Amino acid sequence: MQQLLNINCPLEKIQSFNIKSENNKELISHCLQNKEWAQKELYDLYSSNLYTICCRYAIDKNEAKDILQESFIKIFTHLHQYKSLGTLYGWMKKIIINTSLNFIKKNKRSIAKNIDDYEEKQFEDAEIIEKINTKDIMNCFMDLPYKYRIVLSMYIIEGYHQKEISEILNLEESTIRSRVFRGKTMLQKILITKYDLIEVIK
Repeated sequence: MQQLLNINCPLEKIQSFNIKSENNKELISHCLQNKEWAQKELYDLYSSNLYTICCRYAIDKNEAKDILQESFIKIFTHLHQYKSLGTLYGWMKKIIINTSLNFIKKNKRSIAKNIDDYEEKQFEDAEIIEKINTKDIMNCFMDLPYKYRIVLSMYIIEGYHQKEISEILNLEESTIRSRVFRGKTMLQKILITKYDLIEVIK
């Protein structure tokens, strides 16, 4: 039986990233000693999953690579601050997201413009997304227009509240609410078209 997505839960809580081990104190210790082999091993272990996060926030793959590179510089620079209170992946993920958001602000992306009209009645069927497999949704995320991909990534996958997103992106909360609903609707249509999921929805 396929695992179904609850649209109101952070996707990270549902997905299994198959990270080999979070018990890597020895590896961290070697990284703190600036041993290149240890840094490469840490990079190889986590870079693929972290790059996926970068892609959700970047405008293209080249920018995603830039974000990943800058993030790992920060990760190795501040690794001594990791206190093992949570998973290393979770700590690194926060750096990735903050770096991604800084890229958006630095480049003054147009997501802060074009206020959307909001009519909740247009989005009553967006909950259909809940019937779709998580993996399928992730495969379709990159097909969303940039401004919706950013907001929906923060809301659905990272688990930010709409008020938090509005403060981070410097947008009206009504705009965030609109983009969440519109983004869900667009994602639903992409899934239906791409995976021929009419029968699932019925």
